[in-house]
Amino acid sequence: MAPDTGTGNLRRVFLTGATGFLGMALAERLLAEGVAVRGMARAGSAPASVERLERHGVELVRGDLEHEPPVPGGLAPALDGCELVIHCAAVIGYRRRLGGKMWRTNVLGTRRVVEAALAAGTPRLVHVSSIAAVGLSDEPELLTEDAPWNCGVLQAPYFDTKRAAEAEVEAGLAAGLDAVTVNPAAIYGPSLAASNSSKVLVQILRGRMRFVPPGGVNVVPLDTVVDGCLAAARRGATGRRYILGGENLTLAQLVERVGRAGGKTLRARELPVALGPPARFLMDVLEPFVPDRVWFTPDMASVFGRYLWFDSGRAERELGVVPTSLDACLEATVRQLGVG
Repeated sequence: MAPDTGTGNLRRVFLTGATGFLGMALAERLLAEGVAVRGMARAGSAPASVERLERHGVELVRGDLEHEPPVPGGLAPALDGCELVIHCAAVIGYRRRLGGKMWRTNVLGTRRVVEAALAAGTPRLVHVSSIAAVGLSDEPELLTEDAPWNCGVLQAPYFDTKRAAEAEVEAGLAAGLDAVTVNPAAIYGPSLAASNSSKVLVQILRGRMRFVPPGGVNVVPLDTVVDGCLAAARRGATGRRYILGGENLTLAQLVERVGRAGGKTLRARELPVALGPPARFLMDVLEPFVPDRVWFTPDMASVFGRYLWFDSGRAERELGVVPTSLDACLEATVRQLGVG
């Protein structure tokens, strides 16, 4: 069953994070379906992304959710005339030194969006969260939206702030906001916007991931997440969470699948689980001296041997969202990046 994206009755959508990986894909889908998009973009957004969105007809509002007010004159007036807010702006990172920025953007920024939506009387808010706000497991088992959150033990700001951002949405619900939350897994897909997943894909295809931590992650195509966000806008139950997932893979399996997409036979060996704690300790010590371009960080070491595997059955049953082909997604991403 094809997902009901719900764009038929929409005239205008306000989109935070419009120049980001998911935001650009959402903007282009909405525009293709005849929906006007008013997008929020930071002053430091990539010029190529800004130019592309404006060329396609997106009305851009310059501002930053990290600050108060996020835009001159306040955020609520910027929502005027919008039937839906899709909030997908966030700082995504796996370094403790980004903790302050993550809190100001992911948590306080979400509070500002919620307060603005309430003040503007916006009919609905779709909050784009993450599986990081759902939980993890030491065993290869599938978690659902109702799993108890247990990621605080990681001491990783991204996990903490995504969970705290959901609490801000819950506060909005208590105040009368009509909101629904989606929790995407690790998103892969072709895009002109930079993404952490594309950086990992490049590292794999360049042969720099011959050894990987044990454990696993759920990987979902970008177009499936776009489907899920728009289906949630139409059919999602108020206050409900929906995991938007794809395939549950070990990291070794992910290396193999990415290699296949690039026409290569790649194998990665799993490191012993016992290396996890000393690796985290060492990386914490070295963290101040490690440049941002290094993909494996102390926070990533904290999930060493753990599983971020999920059951996305609720989204399939209630929203009609069925994951598209991961292999086709990886192949398209490899072609777009030109690294096969």
